[in-house]
Amino acid sequence: MLSLKDIKGQANAVRYLSNNLRDGRTANSYLFCGPEGVGRALCAKAFIASLICRHGGEDASPCLKCPSCLRIYSGDHPDVNWIKPEKNRAIKIESVRKAKDILSLKPFEAEVSVCVIEDAHLMTTQASNAILKVLEEPPGRSMIILISDKKELLLETVISRCAEVRFSPLSVADTRDIILSRCAEMSPEQAFFYASLSQGSPGTALRLFEDNVISKKERILSAVKEAMSSGDARFLNWDTSSKDEMVEDIDLLIMLLRDVVLRREGVDSLVVDGAVKSGELDVVLRENTLDGIYSVIRQLVGLKASLLGNVNPRLAAQVLPGMLAGANGL
Repeated sequence: MLSLKDIKGQANAVRYLSNNLRDGRTANSYLFCGPEGVGRALCAKAFIASLICRHGGEDASPCLKCPSCLRIYSGDHPDVNWIKPEKNRAIKIESVRKAKDILSLKPFEAEVSVCVIEDAHLMTTQASNAILKVLEEPPGRSMIILISDKKELLLETVISRCAEVRFSPLSVADTRDIILSRCAEMSPEQAFFYASLSQGSPGTALRLFEDNVISKKERILSAVKEAMSSGDARFLNWDTSSKDEMVEDIDLLIMLLRDVVLRREGVDSLVVDGAVKSGELDVVLRENTLDGIYSVIRQLVGLKASLLGNVNPRLAAQVLPGMLAGANGL
């Protein structure tokens, strides 16, 4: 359990929320926006604990020992309703109606009832309109915290009625230190690899470690070699059409190609992956110029953005090998 002051890498968000608590001017609704896995949900729990705990210090920090704090962090406090949908599953109006009913009741033991909605951008149109009505006319002593890494998918009217708290990616060093403190079986070298691959998201880094992404790297290297040696890679197909897996593969490809560029530029100290340090991948790409590799990186970034939008993953799986083989300029 952590208090707000213990949250790493989010100084601006922590300062803003701490000032709200200190001045007694908390809002009825907040939007915690920013990348996945950088501490938004953890910060929400610390903020709620500070709000509800009656045994905290003068700086509004929770005691982290009383029954209220323990139940907030374990997820079973009677005055805190936490909505967390299954991955990529819509949040339906029934969940919002239930939350509204709970918020309308007098708090059971705290001075305020709180509803947290993770992945708020997954609310259906009906659910979004329902939460908008709650935001427009907040029930009694209540607070709503929306958490989203896709703020652009929320209704503008919903965003305008929330105090926005922005979260940023952490530095690679901070991410590495956090995941090492939470995962004893991870080596410092692995921690650096996952911290770099996750782009400053400790939560994502730990998930990638659990998924054993390093083992997937061998599959990706084989696919790169096949694409490079193929007479016409346009007729190849990436070996997965799962959207989430493709996004992970593209992130890993971008990092590997970035490492190749750094190695060629003589900046070996910043190279993350061992296969690149050994020159294995550079041998595969020996015929390709730096400008060509930069071109592919830009294309991969664009393909990832399209995947996170509405592009069919099967179509992306058909395009990806051609990009790697140089069908578009490598």
